[in-house]
Amino acid sequence: MALARRRLLELCKRHKDELIDDWIENVLALPPERGRYTDRPVGEVTENVRSWLAAFMRILEDGSAELLDQFITHLVEQRYATGYSISGPLIAASEFRTAVAGVLDTTHDEGVTDGSSSIDVLRAVDALLLQFEHRFAEAYAQRSLFASEERYREIVELSSDVLATIDQEGMLTRLNVRFEVLFGHSRQAWIGRPITALAVAADVPVLRALVMSASRAEAPREATVRCATRAGLTKVMTVRITRLYGEDASLALMRDVTEEVARRAQILHSEKLASIGQVAASVAHELNNPMAWVMANLEQIRSGAHKLVSAARPVASGSYEDLLRAIDLIDRSCHEALAGVERMRDIVTDLNLFSSSSERKPERVDLVDVIELALRMTGPQLSQLCRIERRYGEMPPLVGYPGKLSQVFVNLFINAAQAMPNRPRDENMVRVTTRFDDGVHHIEVEDNARGMTPEVVERIFDPFFTTKEESARPGIGLWVSRNIVEEQYGTMTVSSQPGIGTVFTIRLTGLNPADLPALRPPPEPPRSSSRGTILFVDDEPMLLNAFARAFEERHEVLVAKSGHEALDLLRDRGGQIDAIVCDLLMPQMSGMALYDEIGERFPQLQPKMAFMSGGAFTPTAREFVERVDNAKIAKPISLDDLERVIADLLSGGQKRGAR
Repeated sequence: MALARRRLLELCKRHKDELIDDWIENVLALPPERGRYTDRPVGEVTENVRSWLAAFMRILEDGSAELLDQFITHLVEQRYATGYSISGPLIAASEFRTAVAGVLDTTHDEGVTDGSSSIDVLRAVDALLLQFEHRFAEAYAQRSLFASEERYREIVELSSDVLATIDQEGMLTRLNVRFEVLFGHSRQAWIGRPITALAVAADVPVLRALVMSASRAEAPREATVRCATRAGLTKVMTVRITRLYGEDASLALMRDVTEEVARRAQILHSEKLASIGQVAASVAHELNNPMAWVMANLEQIRSGAHKLVSAARPVASGSYEDLLRAIDLIDRSCHEALAGVERMRDIVTDLNLFSSSSERKPERVDLVDVIELALRMTGPQLSQLCRIERRYGEMPPLVGYPGKLSQVFVNLFINAAQAMPNRPRDENMVRVTTRFDDGVHHIEVEDNARGMTPEVVERIFDPFFTTKEESARPGIGLWVSRNIVEEQYGTMTVSSQPGIGTVFTIRLTGLNPADLPALRPPPEPPRSSSRGTILFVDDEPMLLNAFARAFEERHEVLVAKSGHEALDLLRDRGGQIDAIVCDLLMPQMSGMALYDEIGERFPQLQPKMAFMSGGAFTPTAREFVERVDNAKIAKPISLDDLERVIADLLSGGQKRGAR
């Protein structure tokens, strides 16, 4: 073999150019399916062939593979840079044998004196090619492994999750860069520390159980753990620890779900408020109906008392004076009872407004009214603990969502109440200050309660932030409040001193006034109307009786206790009705369904309908109210409001939203 290698070296030296030309020609003639290496530029193929031959000649000359290794490294890097087939260099190298065989054929063993044959020379060529293939495969495998490690490292480092490896005892052995971004700690400083040290004290057992489960190679489990950052913030993390196959180590994946959990909590909070709102609306509806007939009857009793006084006064003598005093007592009693009913109506109105947290359209809002609503809602709790000071400055209306804004102030007032120290009521104070400056509404809610440390102030708007000292404070109340304020183009800040008190400052510019519906005209005083036929439709018989007594002297009054009964009555009278006042929500057939039925059977009566509502709106009812322009009356209804609506219907006018 040594003689054949020496003869091959001499052949390469004497016929170098011929070998190179044949080799290049053979490589370029290879079909495309044998490897993408064949479509490389001619200059690149030529340079590679020359390098191959030089490396082979060095091996033949002194046995050194240094040039070959350098050239192989070059080929491997070329493959990663250009993406040609892995088999390309191997196929191209094999064409060296074809070139040598061609030269041997043309020289006919001329000058051969050492006894080596052409077969021996070709075997020496095969040995060189085999050496090249082995070294190329080894170099390519090492480069692939390095590239794989680089890709893995890049994936790990660029991951949006914290990736960590831990040993059997749960000690951190490696951390990606996300750890530093999320927790603010140095990775190197935490290598060798237990992963459980990241969790807050209450959640350490949960994280420790995950570590133990992974060390026993059990099926991976996931848990939610709260972790403290270097800045003192609390992050909610989902943690999953998996045993690495074949190693005494585990991989921990930690994902930050703080915002996601906060959003879920806000959704649950909103759903809870919506459920409370539904209950409140239902309660309001049930209260409004009896209040409506109580108010109507009281107004009629008082009106009757006035008539008795007017009739009895000209002939008053003797026993008539006792009668007048009795009638006057009835009048005063009715007046006070009416005032009580109106107060109940205001309370129900407040309840409906506060429960309307899912308002779909902004309104023109008087912030003082919103603040007073919140004070009324929290009054039973707040007024027992402190005095309330009001310093209201002049402020124009604001475009916003009154229901949501009332929640903000309710949260602030409840927080203030919960922070009040145990001392006499008059020593505790909540002060509300408002002013308007440069187009911005400023509201300050100040208390002289326990106050907060700077560390607590820095985190007070974080979702789920709690402390043992202030565990009664809601977990997301202030976070939700700030979101509500920002949603309406405002800011919410806080300043506080321990032992002195806290000031929450809200600055609001409000939404776009163009989003507001047109302003409703103020109600006109009741005016007399011509006599007509009025149909009242409601499922409350006592309310129908009260309306009938109130209007039977001025109009022909018909009553129906259901939509079906109203349709029967209209059919019997051939649709000869001048006005219809109908409850919006009734069992079996609602006022909305009755409106549609009348539109099919007696379309001329649709514009003559007005609707009463106790406030329990369904989505269908809200859509109907927005779509249909007929008059709407809120229960409990004063007779003056009802008389005004009836006069409008009889005169052919329609005033949407009449009260």
